[in-house]
Amino acid sequence: MKKKKLIIAGAVILIVAVIAGFCVKPVKQFFADRKAAQKTGFYMDTVVTADITGENCGETADAVFNAIQVLEEFCLSKTAEGSDIYELNEKGKYEVTDSTLGILEKSLEVCKKSGGALDIGIGKLVDLWNVKNRQTPPSQEETNALRGSRYEGISVEANDVTLKDGVKIDLGAVGKGAACDSARDICALSGVKRAVISVGGSILLYGDGEFTVGIASPETGSADYIAVLTTGAGFVSTSGTYERFFDYEGKRYHHILDPETGYPVDNGLCSVTVVSDSGILSDALSTSCFVLGLEDGMKLCEEYGCQAVFITDDGKIYTTDGIRDSLEISDDSFSFAD
Repeated sequence: MKKKKLIIAGAVILIVAVIAGFCVKPVKQFFADRKAAQKTGFYMDTVVTADITGENCGETADAVFNAIQVLEEFCLSKTAEGSDIYELNEKGKYEVTDSTLGILEKSLEVCKKSGGALDIGIGKLVDLWNVKNRQTPPSQEETNALRGSRYEGISVEANDVTLKDGVKIDLGAVGKGAACDSARDICALSGVKRAVISVGGSILLYGDGEFTVGIASPETGSADYIAVLTTGAGFVSTSGTYERFFDYEGKRYHHILDPETGYPVDNGLCSVTVVSDSGILSDALSTSCFVLGLEDGMKLCEEYGCQAVFITDDGKIYTTDGIRDSLEISDDSFSFAD
């Protein structure tokens, strides 16, 4: 454990050094005229993009990608041998790093406040469905064996985490938001002027002024956005049925699972977007609000002081009070609910 902590600490020091090193070298030697940087990669099983402007933009982009890789490989991945979550799932008890601990604690808070709509303990159910690679749904008997709240079987005492009753952790609903939080910290250290960094359905908006964020079609997930949101710095996360799914006998089975039924959520919603000042919170709430449904999801967002956009299967758009005037619909097949 100590060895892994040293590895992570070394990686963080290296990331900071990459940024700091630029500041003590002659400007003419390194990218004298470079004020903007764009970078694309693939981490956390999704596309990651960075669009950064200002001094140190190239080095900052590199540092952000390095940080996301460290977070995935050493902390959050359930498939990377040696990561905190992999070892915890394998052993049932494990001393996790401070980074992983903070993410677990925040996630468990949302699990409790949402009544289990967000449940990071349903790793076995997520693996059973394996929506990305499946072509047929699992049997009712299989899902029945794994449904129900599981996060309550996660016990945290200092950095020691224990899993009870065969619980397995899956942080797919919060990891991308956590990565955006790390990106914000690096941008603040580097002194860049402005940045837009996306990790799948979670986006960091960093800097002064306004930003525009497109809300993708709930049916296709295409770049032909159905609405455009104008907002300030912060985080925006979207959960939708279009992200991962398979069709079987005329029915779509998507990746957002209801822990209580053991099946994909079927409550009339097709997309939920949450705006927050926390990346992990925006990510966690977009999932939990989707599972809760329109009315209860709205209440949870209000409890956290976050703004949200809910889109229903029939093309109606519902918003929290503080965001409606900032949303412009660009697709005539969608409209605000009365």
